Amino acid sequence: MLTVACLGRHWSDDVSKNLHRNANTAAASLLKALLAIATVAASLGAEMPGEVGPGYDIEMSRMIPARDGTELEVWISKPSHLKDKAPTVLTLTQYDLDGGRHADSVVNFTRRGYVFVRAYVRGRGRSGGTKSDNLGLQVGRDGYDLVEWIAAQPWSDGRVVMYGGSFVGMTQWRTAAQHPPHLAAIAPYVAIYPGWDVPNTNGIPQAWSAVMMGYVSGRTLNSNFLANHAYWGGKLLEQYAAYRPFGELDAALGVAADDWWMIDARGQKQSFLDMWLDHVGDGAFNLAAEATPQDLGQMQMPILTATGYFDDDQPGALRYYRRHLAYAPAAAVAQHYLLIGPWDHSGTQSPAKEIEGLAIPAAAVIDMEKLHADWYDAALGRGPAVALLRDRVSYFMMGAGEWRYAHTLEGASAGRSLTLYLTDSAGTPQDIFHSGRLSEHAPGAEPPAVIVSDPRELPELEVVRFAEAEDATSEFRGFQKRTINFHSEALPRDTEIAGHMRLVLACAADAPDFDLWAQVLMVQADGTVVRLGEDIRRARFRNSPFKQQLLKPGELVKIPFEFNWTAWRIPKGARLRLSIAPLNSPNFQKNFNTGGPVGHEQLQDARVASIKIFHDAQHASRLELPLAASLPTNAH
Repeated sequence: MLTVACLGRHWSDDVSKNLHRNANTAAASLLKALLAIATVAASLGAEMPGEVGPGYDIEMSRMIPARDGTELEVWISKPSHLKDKAPTVLTLTQYDLDGGRHADSVVNFTRRGYVFVRAYVRGRGRSGGTKSDNLGLQVGRDGYDLVEWIAAQPWSDGRVVMYGGSFVGMTQWRTAAQHPPHLAAIAPYVAIYPGWDVPNTNGIPQAWSAVMMGYVSGRTLNSNFLANHAYWGGKLLEQYAAYRPFGELDAALGVAADDWWMIDARGQKQSFLDMWLDHVGDGAFNLAAEATPQDLGQMQMPILTATGYFDDDQPGALRYYRRHLAYAPAAAVAQHYLLIGPWDHSGTQSPAKEIEGLAIPAAAVIDMEKLHADWYDAALGRGPAVALLRDRVSYFMMGAGEWRYAHTLEGASAGRSLTLYLTDSAGTPQDIFHSGRLSEHAPGAEPPAVIVSDPRELPELEVVRFAEAEDATSEFRGFQKRTINFHSEALPRDTEIAGHMRLVLACAADAPDFDLWAQVLMVQADGTVVRLGEDIRRARFRNSPFKQQLLKPGELVKIPFEFNWTAWRIPKGARLRLSIAPLNSPNFQKNFNTGGPVGHEQLQDARVASIKIFHDAQHASRLELPLAASLPTNAH
């Protein structure tokens, strides 16, 4: 279940670990510097080659005017004794400027001969203005003004590249869509896509958005708040257990309504959470700041996109990528590289030996910041091409432990799928030990499986101790009361997949709306499991998150699931497990199955939905696994 430890995992435990890791890194860097100074001081009587000092200079809190007069706070770090003009790495962030989250960036970039400029968006730090449009077009306009201000400085060689992930990946795309003349390259990784993968997932509002509001509440970064999982995780459970309205969540966490607000249609201030909640399903509102085809067609700078198989913002990262490829000219497409590996949100930024409970092969534990610096050098003609980016798409084949390459993302797939049909002669699988089957043969005449979705139930309270440690090796979801499971036979041979797994469920219900969760696990011969994919869907948004279609009683519909892009060699003898259950989690707005306005349904109106999942010859439900392309000759 996409829970706090699941959908929010890239921001919770991983972020907490990274906060401590970065603090340790910063402390270690300081210790190294002090030792170096002590060594120099002890040998002042002798001639010492080289220079004393950190090797870079920082100009803090420089205020830069945007076109409307609003001043933005920037920190400028330059190589010490810079004599020649230099290119600049710009990061436009809502997080911090002093390097707490990326302690080594200043050293790494200035050592490579770059000026490193960190800028706060509006309403953060000393920057003027408000946060109201920090997911919108204003961020891009401010990015344009910063790029052009930098290019005009006496220390600038006129070339600016942008760097950063998540929110900071989004600010790069927003800036690039404004076409600043001196923007030479962008490298967004795990970029959020407002209106597409935040603050909703397939039309289902995420509780994590309220947690993020707390993280950036006020003008400083609230790292201790984010690290305090017991507090915000407990508050999410508290609200869930009390059936409180979803729109109260930000206030329950302690976020002030006037901290991040927007102007509604009446000209009134409304909190960020309430504003987006009122516009669930409204494509014009959600994608108002999305780059137009014309804007994308004019983006002709080199681009490096990075995301991971376990990155919850992979849908956004790939939407940016695919839309740019769809509308950009061929010359620009040829300069857009995609790097995708076995990482989650935080792990894509700093790959580690273990991610989501999985041991990550050494070949995939790369120095991401060095790779970016090498790529900037190559994009600016300052260095050779990056070996890992030998083709336009570089992806890691888990199970084989090696990098693969393709000219397009689609080229990583063979264009064929292994189709497994859901089947159970009794209709509804009893439990995980008496499951249905995933068969390569289409089913015959079978009764449908039935899942009961009761909004009054609180299943997450029963699995709190498991959910807190949930990762890619967890399987307790399959044992929950309302979950139905289907298993494949043991695979007769190693099978490689590359692409999006897809699930199509033929459904009918006696309620106008309901939510479903689906998970695909690889069950290895030794009984251990690995999560290959997970997705959630709301029936009313089955065809699009911006097209609401309530169900009529008994109406047969198809609900499509699309799992994150992934690449795995599934070993001979392994089986696949498909688990399906009602979505009933503190991490998402609860669906009371009434078909009423999203987020404004009442408990007293809640409906128990009886959901039929058909798996017969006329109405087959199926899981499709994209088979990988044959091993390219330039692999390894």
